[in-house]
Formats: sequence, C-alpha cells, structure tokens
Amino acid sequence: MKSRNSDFIKPQNGPVTFILVAINIIVFIVLELMGNTNDGEFMLLNGAMNPSFVLYRHEWYRLFTCMFMHFGINHLANNMLLLFLLGQIFERAVGATRYLGIYLGSGLAGSFLSFFYMCLMGKNDIVAGASGAIFGIIGGMIIVVIFNKGKYSGISTKRMIFMALLTLYFGFTTAGTDNVGHLGGLVAGIIFTIITYGIPTALKHVIEKGKTNSSVDFE
Repeated sequence: MKSRNSDFIKPQNGPVTFILVAINIIVFIVLELMGNTNDGEFMLLNGAMNPSFVLYRHEWYRLFTCMFMHFGINHLANNMLLLFLLGQIFERAVGATRYLGIYLGSGLAGSFLSFFYMCLMGKNDIVAGASGAIFGIIGGMIIVVIFNKGKYSGISTKRMIFMALLTLYFGFTTAGTDNVGHLGGLVAGIIFTIITYGIPTALKHVIEKGKTNSSVDFE
C-alpha cells in the first residue's frame, strides 16, 4: 500500500506550489549571494516594501516583489514549510488557476493593507515575506473545508480555524511580525475563495440536488 505522505513529494500533485516554493528559494539564494537578507537596508534596496518608497517614489511594484523576499533562512524555512504542505492540498481542491490567483491576490492584499496601516500610523517599517499570501491559503482552506461538509483531505473546519488562530497568536507575540499583512491576507483569502470556489461549489450542489429530486422512475 502506497503512503499518502508520498503525495507531497510529487510535483504533478501540486505544480504551482512547487513553482512558488522554488521561486522563493531561488530569490533568497540570489539575495544571499548579493548581500545579507537580515540587513533591512539591503532588502529595501532590492525590492522590500516600505511606505515611503511606495508613496513618495511611486514604487508600487514593491507590494508585489516583497512577497518573494525573506529576512534570513528561518523566515524562509517557516514560510516555505507551511506553503509546501498546505499549498498542495489547497491547489488540488480549487485547481491551479484559482490557487495562483488566490495566492497572489491575498499576498497583494496583505501588502497593501500593511502599507495603508503604516501610512495611517506614521510608521516606516521595511516589510518582506510570503506570509500574507500563505495566510490567504489558510483562509481559503477554511472555506474549502466548510463547503465540503466540514472536512477535506483529513482536515476539519476546527483544525483549520485553530491553525489560523495559533499562527496569528504567534505573530502577535513575536516582535517584528507584520500582523496587519497577515490579517489582510487571511481575510482576502477567505473572500477570494468564497467568490471563486465557494459560490460555484454551492451552486453545483444545488443543481445536482435539483436534478436528483426531479428525476422520475418509470415501471
């Protein structure tokens, strides 16, 4: 009998996830070869998000490029482990195209909300990381589980909500964490998944149920 764990090492079972993980790792290696990813100034010069650079220099691309940059190996490893494990399940659930859209959309939403909050509060932090996009996947998985009668691929609604709350808790109790970006990504992931997956899935179930109820048996 083949172990289900082997599914996580097959690129064909989550091609977009493998590509995203590879891009993040390659970007990290390139940046490390160029300088020090733990150096905020170095990261800023190479695409990290900063409200002053976005607002006054109009470098809006930073809202996107910061999603593929990480401060040090631990930051990268923690994010990529979660993306690698949860991303493949979510990708198989919603499909590659929806998955990529939700991932990028959640990441951008997290970056923008973080930017807006820092402008509002007068902060000028340097932000980088895939956390907003990954929180979008967490939020999306909550919706997938809910629309599949409370369980999907061995994951329950309670487990997903607990994971989301626990991850947010660690963020709020750890210094230097962009919690606003996390929340933005989570909420965006929930909204995008409801629109692109939840509503179509619900309509499909209604139509299938209607067909079943309208069928007539003849003797």
